[in-house]
Amino acid sequence: MLRRTIRNVSFLLLAWFIAVQAGCLSFRTSDEKWAQKLQEKGQKLPPRFTDVYDSLAQRNIHAVSIAAADSLPVWVFVHGSPGSSDAFLHLLADTSLSRQYQMITVDRPGFGYSGFGKVEKSLEAQARAVKLAVDKLAPKQPVFLAGHSYGGPVIVQFAIDYPEQTAGLLLLAASVDPKLEPDTWWMPVVDNPPVRWITPKSMFTSNREIIALKKELENMMPLWQRVTCPMVVQQAVNDVLVPAGNAHFAKNMLTESARVHIDSLPDGNHFFLWTRPEVVKQGMKRLNPDFRDSSRRDLDGDF
Repeated sequence: MLRRTIRNVSFLLLAWFIAVQAGCLSFRTSDEKWAQKLQEKGQKLPPRFTDVYDSLAQRNIHAVSIAAADSLPVWVFVHGSPGSSDAFLHLLADTSLSRQYQMITVDRPGFGYSGFGKVEKSLEAQARAVKLAVDKLAPKQPVFLAGHSYGGPVIVQFAIDYPEQTAGLLLLAASVDPKLEPDTWWMPVVDNPPVRWITPKSMFTSNREIIALKKELENMMPLWQRVTCPMVVQQAVNDVLVPAGNAHFAKNMLTESARVHIDSLPDGNHFFLWTRPEVVKQGMKRLNPDFRDSSRRDLDGDF
């Protein structure tokens, strides 16, 4: 426990230091820079930027999408904490993916341009925000969802609340087991004055929603039986931020009618989303029936 606490604190301090040095404490990218970065990476399709109003939370939800055709399968990406839609910029820039899928990435409530700094503790409200963006960009279409870290429980909640709209889930180093959530002394310290006064909004928002996550996950436990869509869980065994036990928890919580596959990665730690994008792409192909046959040689097993 002490070792894990030290690692978590060290990661927080390291992330903070890097952010200060890079001048990116907001963890967000403007629409103008989004378009520029996509073009620099070779993506010729123009991005679409969308804001939809969440009347219950009284905030706009911001999303970015790439679509070559409305007839393509839809993938929705949900970032971790802290973060923003640009966590998946490299996937939207991937022309091999944009030829096969419509792709949408959302600024979760409290991050990016979705009410930056206005904390949303409820997973149900987080999932509703994703649905509002999906309904605007891909109305009446079933969607595949990928969630990294905190984004994992958000997409599980989406599948619970909107099963008819959920085609499949890809959990990427997802925090879903309440027993494995960190219970560290420094979180309440950051949440209160005077530390909160000097904490960047992105870090404060992240800290506050993570404090509430354990209770949210406990409330979710009896609802897992509603998840009946296919699921792929990708987890690095050397992840010190989200323990590998989260993957097995997800599989154990699913009903018999659900189909699940676990990809246990021998390396890649918590950040394989960026360091090993080919693994993520394989997970996407595994979930999409239209591409399962073409990717079967690269994958072990099937649903």
